[in-house]
Amino acid sequence: MLTRYSEWKKPTDGAYAFQLRALPPCLPAPGVRSDIRQVAREVLGDEAAERFERRVHRWSGPEDVVGEAGEKPYEGAQLSFEERAWRETLMRGELDAVLRGTILVMRHASGQADYVMRDHHMLDVALYHYRTTGELPRTLFHADRHSDWCKDSFLEARVPPQAATWWKLLEGLKRPDSAEPVLNEQDVFFTTAQAEHRPWMTGRNVDASIRVPWFVDTTELHWRQVLERPGATQTDWVSLDLDYFQPSPQLRLCGGLLRDARFHAMMSAARVRVFVLSPQFTNGGDKIDPWEIQGSLASSLRLLNLLRQLSGKPHLLAD
Repeated sequence: MLTRYSEWKKPTDGAYAFQLRALPPCLPAPGVRSDIRQVAREVLGDEAAERFERRVHRWSGPEDVVGEAGEKPYEGAQLSFEERAWRETLMRGELDAVLRGTILVMRHASGQADYVMRDHHMLDVALYHYRTTGELPRTLFHADRHSDWCKDSFLEARVPPQAATWWKLLEGLKRPDSAEPVLNEQDVFFTTAQAEHRPWMTGRNVDASIRVPWFVDTTELHWRQVLERPGATQTDWVSLDLDYFQPSPQLRLCGGLLRDARFHAMMSAARVRVFVLSPQFTNGGDKIDPWEIQGSLASSLRLLNLLRQLSGKPHLLAD
């Protein structure tokens, strides 16, 4: 018999509920680097921020060994946000900074913000963007080879990795004025597709990586179907994981999205655009052993620069 409300309310209204504080925006200057753990203390308060650190796990990075000294420069957790002057084209050195765990933030004069990150830590992006601008998403378009959604039972059974559960966990992040979720599950427009696994791809396909809420029709997750849903093309946040387009069989399967005028308009109008490298997945498969960068970094950089320049420039993909 249930005797306490906390015994039956869902995790995102209990252990994974984090109330945002009402704060004025504080926009850093280019070059300023911020630690997300300190940002969390500012926007959540000390007690809630400590609970956040205990309850939500951040992935470590790829364990690649570099150089004769055997260093592993990428294995640290992704903890820093660094403001950069707006540029449409990133350089290889900037990509290396992202691989080392620094999220690059570039703000256009229009107010549009681009976040370039290694791991899909969307709660961290929401906390940082709220602290710096006071803005929160209304809806989100999310293209990924992995859904990053989980059931309540997953949250109840373990410390969840933020990168693989943020869709659910965003319900636990509560708005400062109304205490309503920053985003409900119904506010996410999710598209996915998985190319047939080829012998030259690393990793292996794991069907469980594609989970969606009960109300999402799993037969209608192709990008063409998702763009037809009411409100999908008016989303104010866009989340793109590069493994949706990489390796080449994925691009052949999903690349049509890059030519669609509706997607170009969405990219142009979005207030926040999140680009996730997921370097351990970009050569196919879902579970990588060892946990190392897969595929080509040069290819990832070209794709990233193309994605950031798409809005209003259909000629970039002309035949």
